[in-house]
Amino acid sequence: MEKFKKILSKIKYYRVICVLISLIFLTVGIIMRIIITAGANKYADQTVTKRWDKTGKSAHVSLFIKDSAYFTRTDLDGFEYNLNKKLDFNSIYPENEDARRFIDCYMTKTSVYLEGPSDSMQVNCLAVGGDFFAFHPVKLINGSYFDGNDLMQDGVILDEETAWRLFGSNDVAGQPLYYGERVLYVKGVYEKNESKLYNYARGDKPEIFVPFDLVDSADFPLFISCIEVCMPNPIENFATGIVESVFMAEPSNFEMVDNSSRFKTANLRTVYKNKKYRSMQNNDIIYPYWEKIARYEEDLLAPKAVAMVFCFVSSGTVFISLLLFEISKLTKLKSRNDD
Repeated sequence: MEKFKKILSKIKYYRVICVLISLIFLTVGIIMRIIITAGANKYADQTVTKRWDKTGKSAHVSLFIKDSAYFTRTDLDGFEYNLNKKLDFNSIYPENEDARRFIDCYMTKTSVYLEGPSDSMQVNCLAVGGDFFAFHPVKLINGSYFDGNDLMQDGVILDEETAWRLFGSNDVAGQPLYYGERVLYVKGVYEKNESKLYNYARGDKPEIFVPFDLVDSADFPLFISCIEVCMPNPIENFATGIVESVFMAEPSNFEMVDNSSRFKTANLRTVYKNKKYRSMQNNDIIYPYWEKIARYEEDLLAPKAVAMVFCFVSSGTVFISLLLFEISKLTKLKSRNDD
């Protein structure tokens, strides 16, 4: 502090210079904060809590599960049952009778062979269930979403390329196609994001969405690779604690992510601290495309979070130091006048 005082005393117009430096640091910090906020709200896959709960007291928790855990639809039923019991135990109830205490979805990646009037093809697909499109509202060109409450699980959502190959058109909502001997119907057609980022994360091959129950069977069960839950979070880490306590699987078989806090400053600083090891994935978990993109965004925002903290601390330090120096000068001046 004494060195700082000596430096200031030798600089002409030091007050102006110090205030300008403090303002520059503050401005840069605010710019970094704006960039981080924009990045956190950039992807609809990460903002389900804002759509589901306007109060801000909810959390979005993801579970990424190894294939070797063999987590089936029956296991999911047990998970949802235990989650409801745990919420009962903690007296978490909806505000009105028609509201739901939580929403969830699940998925895995597979492929199906479809036949249409123009062509037939083997196509990659995400087999999804629950409230999947509440979490991941892909952009529809025409038609509508399906959900886990549909009586007949026979609707599919095609990407444009698949629609053109099977039908010769992308305006095909309601049209029939065949999955083996079963007749299916096109529920909707979505616009696939063709940006370089999405093609890296998702692949550039056609990919459709089908109901999980359509391709799941007792003889050939599908194994769930991802579960997502949006639920009340009255205190910090409440939702993650509840989900972890009711998910009956070995800790080595899954990874849990709190999407609601992933773009907070503390988490981004941790990402920056561990940046050397982020690419060394040793858990044998295959992440869905939206999680890959979220991690890419974390890597982009992490250094900005560190810069933001540095700028705010530096701005405050310079301003407070100037203030203390001025107080010190006034104290000495008053002391001399008293003498």
